[in-house]
Amino acid sequence: MNRQTLRFALALTGLLLAAPAIANERHFTLSYETATLPAGAVEIEPQTTFRMGRDQYYLGMDHRLEFEFGITDRLMAAVYLNFGSETARVGPGLVSGAMPGGVSAEFKYNLTNATADAIGSALYLELTATPMEYEIEGKLLLDKRIGSWHVVTNLIYEREWGFEGFWNNEHKVAISLGATHFLTEHLTLGAEVYGQGTFEQSAADSNTSLEHGALFAGPVVGYASQGWWLATSVTPQLVGFGDAVTAAGTSRDLTDFHAVQARVILGIHL
Repeated sequence: MNRQTLRFALALTGLLLAAPAIANERHFTLSYETATLPAGAVEIEPQTTFRMGRDQYYLGMDHRLEFEFGITDRLMAAVYLNFGSETARVGPGLVSGAMPGGVSAEFKYNLTNATADAIGSALYLELTATPMEYEIEGKLLLDKRIGSWHVVTNLIYEREWGFEGFWNNEHKVAISLGATHFLTEHLTLGAEVYGQGTFEQSAADSNTSLEHGALFAGPVVGYASQGWWLATSVTPQLVGFGDAVTAAGTSRDLTDFHAVQARVILGIHL
């Protein structure tokens, strides 16, 4: 564990111990639920994602520190600080370094309630900027609480502009599905599925093709107590698709994606 990650973990522990009661819980890590913070409420959500395994040795750690604000009982906003590090095999040795940081802004508007209405629904918008990349992401969030079960799906579209010696743009289409069971009032156990396709526009012409794609699935565990909650998942890549997979003749896309992803999200009410 490097010093940056250790300092991050110690800071989270201090915040957790100082947290009061009442928190806006999440039970999934790849999918967003439709609930929003009540007006005037504030929550901090540190998040760490581990990305492991590519064509050669690879370990990436992405950290996001989010501050959420309830504007009304239906509308919430958030700002993120993004940073991370990665270690990869280059030639005979391993090379480690920090990844470019960035900032994000999020807005979520709740349309219907997952318990009281036939189905919960919400609209989600996220804007991200880094020194070399800009993104805009929109989501339609749907979920439903049925007895001791909670099911969720997100329909996702993302447009990305990046500079890699030249400006290029990508379109990403994704869907996430999740179901979790309340084993107790505080503990949930379930599974999530996430699939994404990346469409790239050729620099030589205006043709757009499905360059990269992958499907992930795995277990998710959630725990909520007074003033805080925790959600964690492990999702291996099941199969890859798209031009990159066809060209490589492999069953998974380990150039744009990774073999396994693990994510931990902590929510603390301030």
